[in-house]
Amino acid sequence: MSKGDPELARVEVAPFLKAAENAFPRWVRAQTYIRNTVVFAGSAIALVAVSF
Repeated sequence: MSKGDPELARVEVAPFLKAAENAFPRWVRAQTYIRNTVVFAGSAIALVAVSF
């Protein structure tokens, strides 16, 4: 399959994304947001700490 493949262009992506979102419990998304926030904040604090 190549980039301009008509067979690949016919694939409906939205149902796959919806199925992937529904495959995990709701708390997994919240956990991901919390983890990313903690990592971002920690990185910002570390960057500030080594900058001064």
